[in-house]
Amino acid sequence: MDFNITAEEEALVRHIAARHRAGDSPTDDDLADELGDEVRPALQSLLQKGWLVVDAERALTLSTIAQAAISSRRDVGGAEA
Repeated sequence: MDFNITAEEEALVRHIAARHRAGDSPTDDDLADELGDEVRPALQSLLQKGWLVVDAERALTLSTIAQAAISSRRDVGGAEA
């Protein structure tokens, strides 16, 4: 997994995590409809870096390692100190 992500990619990871916390499992098309087609290269990059995985229904989810990485960050909804 590549932990070097851009600010845009980090914002996208946060957005996807928030959608999952709300009970939604967005696809790449859902996110492109919501955020614009310019989000697709960032999604592809996050897939290649191991931050995102695609399930059988084409829904995007955070990889296990990505979930652990953001769960420890307070500003992403992790545990409060």
